Amino acid sequence: MYEEKKLYLESYTLQNKRIYRLHMMAETDPAHRKEYEAEIEEALAIKKSIEGKMASIEDGVLKELLYLKYMCDKTLEEIACILNYSTRHTERLHQKALDKFPL
Repeated sequence: MYEEKKLYLESYTLQNKRIYRLHMMAETDPAHRKEYEAEIEEALAIKKSIEGKMASIEDGVLKELLYLKYMCDKTLEEIACILNYSTRHTERLHQKALDKFPL
């Protein structure tokens, strides 16, 4: 279950990259602009879905950890420094955050 949640959350940054690529393609190929815009809307919907599920987590530290990890693409070591926790404690909090994340 953790792997499914991780893959789902990791798709957030992939959608950002996809949106950027599609914007570039729309500029260079105006004939297919409508198709690219439809794909952009789909990517935005995926991002909104992830953001909504993340907002449902009540614990502020867990929510921030997930935000930093999956939306800001930070490593657990970087997050540990930001939150002023040990790396091991941050790893435990990451597991707890994944437990709380609704899929």
